[in-house]
Amino acid sequence: MNLGINEVRRKMASIPESEPLYTIIKSRTINTAKIKDKSERKYWEEMKRINRIPDIYISNQELEVDLKKKLGEKNGNKFTKI
Repeated sequence: MNLGINEVRRKMASIPESEPLYTIIKSRTINTAKIKDKSERKYWEEMKRINRIPDIYISNQELEVDLKKKLGEKNGNKFTKI
């Protein structure tokens, strides 16, 4: 499914406020510097911290070794190069 940016924006705008996804998206996009109320600002900063995307990088080699290790231990299998 190929969506244009306007279609994506419309779908995002149609998410009800009662959905947890709405809070996650809002916490990632809200500018807390513009919030005057200290308790509300603190709440959104905490939500931003909780819902942030982790900054991790794993090389392909590290990922392959880790995957082989985990699957090998679980199933007792030997793997060839992925």
